[in-house]
Amino acid sequence: MYYSVWRLLSTANVTSEDNLEDGRKPRPVDTLAAGKKIIIAGAGIAGLSFVVALRRQWLSQPPSLIPPTVIIYERDTKDFGAEREGFSISIRSDTNSAGLQALSKLNLLETALAQSITGVQEDSGSFRLWDKNWGNILRVKLKSPASLPVPGMRIARNVLRRILIEAVPASDEIHWGTTCISAVQLGSGRVGVQLDNGETDECDLLIAADGSKSKIRASFRPEDKLNFAGAVIIGAVSRFKDKALPPPVDRDWGIYLPGTGHGLFVSPVDERSALWSLSYLAPEPRKIMKQPISPEQASLLLKEASHRGKGLAEPFQTLVNATDISTLMMLNTMDKQPFPHLTGSLEGMPVVFLGDANHAVSPFAGAGANLALMDGWDLAEQLCKCDTLSKALASYDALNLPRAKNVARFSHWAIIFAHFTGWKLMLFTWAAKIINRLFFR
Repeated sequence: MYYSVWRLLSTANVTSEDNLEDGRKPRPVDTLAAGKKIIIAGAGIAGLSFVVALRRQWLSQPPSLIPPTVIIYERDTKDFGAEREGFSISIRSDTNSAGLQALSKLNLLETALAQSITGVQEDSGSFRLWDKNWGNILRVKLKSPASLPVPGMRIARNVLRRILIEAVPASDEIHWGTTCISAVQLGSGRVGVQLDNGETDECDLLIAADGSKSKIRASFRPEDKLNFAGAVIIGAVSRFKDKALPPPVDRDWGIYLPGTGHGLFVSPVDERSALWSLSYLAPEPRKIMKQPISPEQASLLLKEASHRGKGLAEPFQTLVNATDISTLMMLNTMDKQPFPHLTGSLEGMPVVFLGDANHAVSPFAGAGANLALMDGWDLAEQLCKCDTLSKALASYDALNLPRAKNVARFSHWAIIFAHFTGWKLMLFTWAAKIINRLFFR
């Protein structure tokens, strides 16, 4: 192990006595990324954010430095479908979810905003909590931070991913339809990566951005698995081709609190589509249903959603009736705590985990994409600034771990309050209305 660490760090061209010539000053220390071969497992938001950030930040490096070689392997085909990623997500600017700032640093904010829901709305909506009659409990309307045009935006996940893909330089080829199924540190100190097509590849640094069920994490941290967070979700995207979206989902997004033990999240996706997501608490996870599912399974799932939501006011049933069957799914809220990179089984390993591969969060966090964007930028920055992997990872973890833990705590609290009934809901509603009056009027 010590040899492996020595080899990786020594190849960063750290200044030594060999660099001194006739009393001259030592040459500058090269950055860790210089001349390295980097493999990225996963071309989701985290992996794409990293490669775009790395190339953007490399522009400020001395021309004498050899740029890194980047190889990206992604399990999806290039034409990934809307049934998996056609839902909308929030990109925000608050401390723990500063995805908007990350997009600005990537020089992609203007492009993303133009293709977002927020960008096409005359009067941009806001996050809300609604009571059983769709009356307002809380409306979160924030001011735009300095240098940003908006405080947040809603954008379809597949749209954001396409924007990031188009920003990847042509030199960094994405190998579509190829999965990294395992990895191991080699005797040379490099990382060997096994691909699902039977081939292998090697790299100086492996970036694991392969999602919550990361196969790379299973190679190095097999005990670190997802945990059931206590809720089951049935959700889909509804299409309204010939008419406008029903209010309030035509403009705002948020959580509807009917007091029946069910929670409902709704959000516009575009001018003719909206997301609905019905949830309930459960002692154990259920068998998930993801696309593609049969027409019979889809019919049963829609009937279950209608039955569970029979006490919910309109437009819930209207949304269910307009469901695009190709987007319908049932999933469990799963998450896991973030982990540091300099201890345990990862000590001395040239492997870094980004996004859900490190800190999976449930949809109730509302911040998974934000964390992925920030992870990508922060890691690229540290690899361009630091001359050793240990320094880069220490700095990256100092940024990554606290915010991921805060988001995880909030998601657990959101799962609880979204399903309040009785006096708990009354007390929560009273408190939320006071907060609304004091801070968001």
